[in-house]
Amino acid sequence: MIQWNSHNCECGRTFRLLEGGVTGRTDDITKVKGVLFAPSACEEIIQSFPELGNEYQIVVNRQGNEDKISIKLEMNPGCENMIDSVRAKLLNQLRLKTNIGYDLEFHDFGTLPRVEGKARRFKDLRHH
Repeated sequence: MIQWNSHNCECGRTFRLLEGGVTGRTDDITKVKGVLFAPSACEEIIQSFPELGNEYQIVVNRQGNEDKISIKLEMNPGCENMIDSVRAKLLNQLRLKTNIGYDLEFHDFGTLPRVEGKARRFKDLRHH
């Protein structure tokens, strides 16, 4: 994340300055299956499904020479019978938004690790 400084440099140069330098990235963008992938795009879609719980994990692995993305999701209590419907709609929306295919894993509510603060829900295991 950056913030532009509206003042000119004291040295007389006319290019724009960054206030405080680069303070961090707004999300983790990585290349998966030859496509730039932003986990925040998945989060936006996942959170739009009332049938899904708030906890999820996005994991990128390499199988042979191919990248694989799996998303672990929790169904909200009482919505377990909607997995097939949610799977179809979610896969469609994810593909439209990111142009990538996914493996979806549905878990019982409360079984995924709880994330607090700025802990990450995205894991890239290709480089380990």
